[in-house]
Amino acid sequence: MIYTVSDFVCVQYDWDRGLLRHRWNGVERFAGLSLFQSVHESLLDLALEHCATSWLVELSAAPLTVEDQLWLEQTWIPSLTRSAVRRLAVVADDAYNLMALEGLLPVGQAGLQRMLQFFADPTTALEWLTGSDAAAGELQHEWEVNVEPGMLTP
Repeated sequence: MIYTVSDFVCVQYDWDRGLLRHRWNGVERFAGLSLFQSVHESLLDLALEHCATSWLVELSAAPLTVEDQLWLEQTWIPSLTRSAVRRLAVVADDAYNLMALEGLLPVGQAGLQRMLQFFADPTTALEWLTGSDAAAGELQHEWEVNVEPGMLTP
């Protein structure tokens, strides 16, 4: 199922598979830190409420500021590692975001290092998260059919 948390992010979930996925719609380039935090806190609450075990994060359109990185490191990542999420797939085709996220890992986040994989595309990430080519194809098809094309590009 797909629904929108706010005007800034699109979310897909499949609770039968324990899966949560989100991607910024692109307009966040004008948003402040409070929106970044608010959306990620809401998504984490959703993951906790439904005992999500896997999560696909698409960072392509989300520029990570220094403040974003500090907040992720100090608040969000520690909360995530205490959740039921055991597999976190990140698709970050933006070199800066990829470097920034990789830079957070050595800072004592051993729990995150064990659960995190980086991918070049969402279908491959979904295959890793679900363990099934068929499930990944089904989820990606649902995404492509239901998400407006303009929402998928930064």
